[in-house]
Formats: sequence, C-alpha cells, structure tokens
Amino acid sequence: MAGHGRRPRAVGAGAGVALGMAGAGVAALAGAASWAAPALGAVIGALTWATHAAADRLGRTPAPRSAPDEPSSARDRTIPADTRHWLTRASEAAAKLDRHRRGSTDPTLTQALANASTRIRAAADQLRTRADVVGVIDATTAGTDREALRRDERRLAKEAAAATPGPVREAKRASVRAVAERLASLTRLADLRDLMTATIEATALRLEAAAERGSMLVSLRAADDAGTRPLDLTALGDELEAVQAGLDKLDEITRILQDEDATS
Repeated sequence: MAGHGRRPRAVGAGAGVALGMAGAGVAALAGAASWAAPALGAVIGALTWATHAAADRLGRTPAPRSAPDEPSSARDRTIPADTRHWLTRASEAAAKLDRHRRGSTDPTLTQALANASTRIRAAADQLRTRADVVGVIDATTAGTDREALRRDERRLAKEAAAATPGPVREAKRASVRAVAERLASLTRLADLRDLMTATIEATALRLEAAAERGSMLVSLRAADDAGTRPLDLTALGDELEAVQAGLDKLDEITRILQDEDATS
C-alpha cells in the first residue's frame, strides 16, 4: 500500500521535471537569453508539481476516519479552521442519528434509521477527506500574493514592449507567460477551494437535517401507542438524497481538478 501511495506523487514529480525541461527548451528556441530558459523551466515545473499534488490528494478514495495509532489532533492539524466547524457538526449529526436508532423500538423504523446512519457516517467521513484536500490547496498556495504577481505581469509586459527586438525582449515575454500561467493556476485553485468549502458546509447542514428527521420519526412513533400509524420515511429519504447530491458535487470538483491536471 505504501508503494501505491507514492506512485501518484512520483508521476507528478516526473511530469513537473519533464514540463520544466520542456519550458526551458521552448524559451531557448524562442530566442530567450540563456539565463531565462532555466528560470522559466523551473517555474513551469514547480507549478505542475503543485497541481499534481493537489490532484493526487483530491482524487484519493476516502479512508477510514482514523487509524488506531493516529491521534485526532494530528489529523486536525491539516484541516483548515473554516471547515473544521462543519466537520464537527457533521460528526455530531451522525452520532445523533445513531442514538435515535438505538432508542427505536419499532423494527421497521430501526432498520430505516440504521441504513440512514450508515450513509450519514460514511458521508461525514468523506467530508473530512475533502476538508483535508482544502488544507492541501492552502499549503500549495500559502505565501503567494496574487496581486503582487499581477503587478509583476504588468511590469514585465511593459518592459518587454520597451525592449529592443532580440533575446532580452523574448526573455521578458517568456517571463510574462510564466507569471500569467501561474496566476491562472492559483486563481483556479482558489475557486475550487471556495466551491469545495461551500459544498462541505451545505452537505453538513443536510446531515443535520437528516438527523432531525430521524428524531421526528422516533418521536412520532413513541406518541403512537398502538403503533398502527404507517411510517412516512419520505422526508428522511429526501434529506439523504440531498446529502448524496452534495457528495456528488464534491466528486465533480475532483474530476475538474483531475482533468485540468491531465492536460497540464
């Protein structure tokens, strides 16, 4: 299993090196100064590695919530603060529904709540995995000032326009392209982060709503002393479908990043 986990990173690193060399070659063929070609190659190579790293983590199959020897605090260190709150609420919703299942005395309702509890706990685990990916995106983009990069892009474009035709102008143009590509990648990662965080929040709220539906069903059955009133599980089913829709959205974000990574 350890070898399997290292392979995507090795592929990403290999792609980064290959594209870095290709970037240097392109700059050289374009007539860039000798010092500019390796620099451009390094920028493209690093950018490709960062994209592969995020795509690798985003595409992983959700693992169990914890290993016996892995402290919860160690896992939480990689989870951004703006998602940790929603993970806590999702876990609490799963625990609440499980308590309702244990408290139910109606066999039909107990089975329905057991099925719902299994789905909700699995969903909460998947939200934790996706929140970990948000942390990876944060680490990838940490310390980068996009506004400063935009200023660099404008400055380099002006310098390229002012330079006389020749290697210096081509080197400046190559630098403009490198900065523009980096900006585009950073902006895309930021957009995906925002979308993933918002989807985690919405899905956690749906998990809470499903737990509330379970609570209502248990209360209604307890109030029906004769136990003759038929159970209406429609509302609970609707909430579970909404939870699944949120998970599907997270999978869609995964595919977007993986598709972009495959073409980079």
